Amino acid sequence: MVTFTIFAMFCLLSVFLHALLISGFGFLKALYNVAGNISKIMSVATMLTIFEEGIDIMFQRIRDTLKKERDIKAESKAEGKAEAYREMAEWNSRRLAAEARGEKFTEPPPGAPLNR
Repeated sequence: MVTFTIFAMFCLLSVFLHALLISGFGFLKALYNVAGNISKIMSVATMLTIFEEGIDIMFQRIRDTLKKERDIKAESKAEGKAEAYREMAEWNSRRLAAEARGEKFTEPPPGAPLNR
């Protein structure tokens, strides 16, 4: 509502100043010019408001989408680190158990490249 008021006042003032200064009308004739064109002025203010609000909504959706993507990436990264830690802990417990039994442990650590 504030945006419409600002645009409407801007359009009213623009038409009034145009009639007063550029067209050379007197003060009262400039006011009559504004009154005669009020429907056009309100239509322009309405269209400017719709345009501005549409842009605002579009950018808000872009910001929301980017925030969701950042959150998903951060969550995925945390899950990946937890998974890697869990795999390494399981591998280490198998290695320690094999050493305790006196067996040779040949399993490569998780994430290590395989020699082919």
